[in-house]
Amino acid sequence: MAYTTKEIWASATNYGDKRALSSIKYIVIHFTANDGDTAEKNGKYFQWVNRKASAHYFVDDSMVVQSVPDDRVAWAVGGDKYNNGGGRLYRIAKNANTLNVELCDTLKNGIVKATAATINNALDLVKGLMSKYNVPLDRVIRHYDVNGKSCPAYWVDDTLWEQEFHGRLTQPSIPDGLANQAAADGNWYYYKNGQVATDYTGLAQNVNGWWYVRNGVVDFGANTVAQNEYGWWKITNGAVDFNYTGIAQNENGWWRIENGKVNFDYTGLAQNENGWFYLQEGAVDFNYTGLAKNDQGVWFVRDGKVDFNYSGNTTVRVEKGRVI
Repeated sequence: MAYTTKEIWASATNYGDKRALSSIKYIVIHFTANDGDTAEKNGKYFQWVNRKASAHYFVDDSMVVQSVPDDRVAWAVGGDKYNNGGGRLYRIAKNANTLNVELCDTLKNGIVKATAATINNALDLVKGLMSKYNVPLDRVIRHYDVNGKSCPAYWVDDTLWEQEFHGRLTQPSIPDGLANQAAADGNWYYYKNGQVATDYTGLAQNVNGWWYVRNGVVDFGANTVAQNEYGWWKITNGAVDFNYTGIAQNENGWWRIENGKVNFDYTGLAQNENGWFYLQEGAVDFNYTGLAKNDQGVWFVRDGKVDFNYSGNTTVRVEKGRVI
């Protein structure tokens, strides 16, 4: 569950009689119609007397507020029928047999629509209420279905209602982290709180290995060196390459890789497809010019790279009789 729950009880002047919980037959989805609000603010609004309306729950990005007890009748779906294509359950779904859930719009941007986080929280809440009161999927409805009111306005369209909310009620919750299989579009996504975490860039693991994720999706074109809590790793075509030993580059420089991982203890010569390079503490030292040794001999290094074209004299430093 990605939300906290809070009870902010509405004034008793804003809702109706006590009822048996067995009378709950429908769950009705609404929207507050505000461009920028929260569950808590709505809860506090209905604490005032004579608002002449109410709902059982208000949902936002981080909180679910219960405003009316489940065993009391909220004044949420009454009124005359609108003269439009809605209202198929007019006088069938009523205040007396419905639970009512209002979705807030936390993002004030001139567009009245619940955020993905609010929608995910509402899905979790409604799934729980369906189970608790044995409400089947076909009885999770919109206010629009009751009397034709354009509520939620962004889900009056039947296709969007099914795609963005109603059809998702039967889907299992998506665990946080990198999905174990590709989505329908062929991409591999990293999820947080049930939605793609577009703010996440880094390494992530699934059953298939470790992968480089950029903005919430595996970047299969990535060839770099990237970090997680276990160190820095060679990335080849989006995956951590545990078979790689050599030198690899990222935006910070060139690094000595052994079995896929940067060896920051390495000082000496190492090779990649571009030649032999001199490294100190795991990084190619492009400021180094002088002699360096490996198991094949002593070599002349210019600007970090062995210069196989050089012939001539060079100055060396000796410490305690040993050439450094």
